[in-house]
Amino acid sequence: MNHQPLRIGIVGCGWAGGQAVLAATAVPRTDVVAVSDLNETLRNRVAEEHAVSRQYGDYRQLLDDEAVEAVYLAVNPVMRHQMVLDAFAAGKHVLVQKPHAVRAEQIPVIERAAAQAGKTLQFCYFMRHFPKNRRIRAAIQQGHIGAPYHARIFLKFNYQPATDGIERWLQVYGNKGGALGQHASHELDMAWWWMGCPKPVWAFAARHAVYPVYDGPEGPAEDYFSGLVGLEGGMTIQIDCSRWLHSDTPTTVELYGRDGAVTGGKISRYEDGVFTTEEADAPLDISYSQPPESVPAFYYEIERFAMAVEGLVEPEVNAQDAYQFMQILDALYDSAKTGEKVEIG
Repeated sequence: MNHQPLRIGIVGCGWAGGQAVLAATAVPRTDVVAVSDLNETLRNRVAEEHAVSRQYGDYRQLLDDEAVEAVYLAVNPVMRHQMVLDAFAAGKHVLVQKPHAVRAEQIPVIERAAAQAGKTLQFCYFMRHFPKNRRIRAAIQQGHIGAPYHARIFLKFNYQPATDGIERWLQVYGNKGGALGQHASHELDMAWWWMGCPKPVWAFAARHAVYPVYDGPEGPAEDYFSGLVGLEGGMTIQIDCSRWLHSDTPTTVELYGRDGAVTGGKISRYEDGVFTTEEADAPLDISYSQPPESVPAFYYEIERFAMAVEGLVEPEVNAQDAYQFMQILDALYDSAKTGEKVEIG
């Protein structure tokens, strides 16, 4: 690498922010020069652990730092929207954590701000960037399972967030911090992306708040969520997810096509009464650097962001995908709240 690393500032020093610092420190194309968080304990811990010299309480101080070229916003969607706009106004490139917004209508506002600033905008969904998942998508595009028609997802993430502090937003239904938005949206996005990101048409969903600890006007976030999404071309996605489930049930992400399926991270077929599986060996569409032996979760995503800033690749996730995926989340949450099917768009 014969160019200068992209100098990144991380806003938010919780779990996601700490993982972002870890990854950006490992990626050869990036260098973490500053962190920001109002919580001094979190800020100091992350800065000391990764030898980050600049620390700021107020994120606007980080945006004023001329050494920072780009920002990673690892904060909750309720407070993030204004931060994104402020970051572009300060002339920074921006990588936006998920859920990307509180409502889909915020995405075009963010996109316009990026265009006006002439800066790179990328939205997070780190599972898209894993080489294995990209090979699977390429194999699907090459027709290895035939035309996709349905995806099935089950996921549990046994975690009960705190009722106060930086995790309180996870308890509020309208904040998209429950089982679907905070946890299973990664798998939902990946399945939709494997399908080719078809336009969403409708959604129908149900929710259960098993252990409600929030009693505000929006009601408690979901502990269990079930939904069905209808997509252009008659394709569908079925999702069931929980953030507290009293059973040892494995995660399932399957995509069914006319001639095969994706299951367990492999291509599966049933022919002549026999199931066969094979690895997806399609070539990668992007050349990554060699990661460390223990690969940080956000390694490939942050490298893609740095490459997008350089103009070598397009941002992944882009604003169009972010908007349509937020439409899916909005429709699922709205349907589960009302008990009615929701038409999208």
